Amino acid sequence: MSRNERSERKPAPAPAAGPAAAPGSPAAEAPYDALVDRLEKVVGELEAGTLTLEQSIEKFAEGVQLARDASRKLEEAERRVEGLLRAEDGSVVSRPLEAEEDDR
Repeated sequence: MSRNERSERKPAPAPAAGPAAAPGSPAAEAPYDALVDRLEKVVGELEAGTLTLEQSIEKFAEGVQLARDASRKLEEAERRVEGLLRAEDGSVVSRPLEAEEDDR
């Protein structure tokens, strides 16, 4: 391909994120474990090295969205737990997980 042919080529459209999507979508509403399982599969596909560059970019975008969705789920769970641990005076009662493991 000549230099002129390369400069005349139009850029490829941005890849879609795949099954993972914005909040409110079915993928964003998936359980945390399902998101992590899918993320592990995407990472495995990327690490295998068998994808084309475009496929790799699409998988990477999907993985980023899955990681964001999973992080959002963890933050929601943390808020729910804090609500359950709230003391009568409104303060949050918390203890390190290490203390709980030491009690066993």
